[in-house]
Amino acid sequence: MKKTLLTMSLAAVFGLSIQAASAQTFNSAQFIGIDRDADNVISKSEAANFRQRYFTTLDMNDDGQVTYEEYVKTNRLKGASTDPDYKVPVPEDFSLTDTNKDTILSAQEFADEGVRRFQNLDKDTDGVISREEFVSPGL
Repeated sequence: MKKTLLTMSLAAVFGLSIQAASAQTFNSAQFIGIDRDADNVISKSEAANFRQRYFTTLDMNDDGQVTYEEYVKTNRLKGASTDPDYKVPVPEDFSLTDTNKDTILSAQEFADEGVRRFQNLDKDTDGVISREEFVSPGL
């Protein structure tokens, strides 16, 4: 009985690790959402349009900038039951985008980070991102 339980537990852990590893390598839903013309590659304009849509989603009060508080709320980095005074550590994603370190993302900073990510993902420098090149965290 103990051996069966151990085997089942190890199988579950192994299955979760495979699932986690694949989630870090390719996000099909995100790729499809960015590849608007469904040609199985992401063009520079599709990437820029995605970043603009994402920025608009993050900018909860439509003032043309994303505060850290908006970023935390939109990305649900703080649970409803979390202490309201708890300070969420700044994720690397936000920190890399906030080039002037004022804890506010401008539309230009956000677009520039999108260009940098596109260039990093476009390994063969052909101007598009293929499914093979598109790895987490994406654009």
